[in-house]
Amino acid sequence: MKMEKRNISGWSGMSDEYQEQSFISLTDIHLAPLSLGDEEVGLIDNFVGKRFLELGCGAAQNSIVADRQGAYAVAVDGSSRQLYHAVKLRRESNSNVELVKADLENLDWLKSESFDYVISMFALEFVEDIERFIAQCFRVLRADGTFILSTVHPLSAFDWDDKKSELIVSDYFNPPIEIWKDSRNEVSSPNFTLFRTIGEIFTTIANVGFLVQKLLEPVAENRANSAKIPYGGQYWEPFRNRLERIPFAIVMKAKKP
Repeated sequence: MKMEKRNISGWSGMSDEYQEQSFISLTDIHLAPLSLGDEEVGLIDNFVGKRFLELGCGAAQNSIVADRQGAYAVAVDGSSRQLYHAVKLRRESNSNVELVKADLENLDWLKSESFDYVISMFALEFVEDIERFIAQCFRVLRADGTFILSTVHPLSAFDWDDKKSELIVSDYFNPPIEIWKDSRNEVSSPNFTLFRTIGEIFTTIANVGFLVQKLLEPVAENRANSAKIPYGGQYWEPFRNRLERIPFAIVMKAKKP
């Protein structure tokens, strides 16, 4: 079984719990858990009249934000259960997001140079062929289009000692693969999270032709700023001590010349 198909199965199994226990804003683009969103960070210029593509959309919260701000939004995910929640949110928010179930490693069906924005939040780590995925993002963007990528930081691969508030890093340049299973299905196939170094991700993005404009390592905000956090909730609170000290995500903004 291909790695992405295994991960789709895993996400479908955990989707209900994840969506129920996470707070994800429908008014601000989220970039990383417990961190400031785009209203504060300012990666997005203007959605009005733009074509917006989200790859690995989950319940399509970011696409709903784009739709509300004037974009024509297309949201793609491989998990039917994640898209079930997306359909529900689309109806409740009265938005017009186009939802598509598709394999993120096969995006040939998307027209070249057809979008002004391509964003992908926490999907790259479940994609085996990073070069092909980034190249497809480049292909579907129009000239001067914007690519925003958020993916797990390589330091997220390593164990955290909560008592000492210390990260135990064995080999940064060869981060381990995380193997996980749907907690409610002990006989399910294992799923995989692939960690890449910042250098590998940056180089891959640059090699396909993107011009990287910003690289961020968001820090978790303290609880006093919770009103400004578009992505949090019960699911992420157990990790707060770690995320206030060690970045969970890498966020990159790049332009297609």
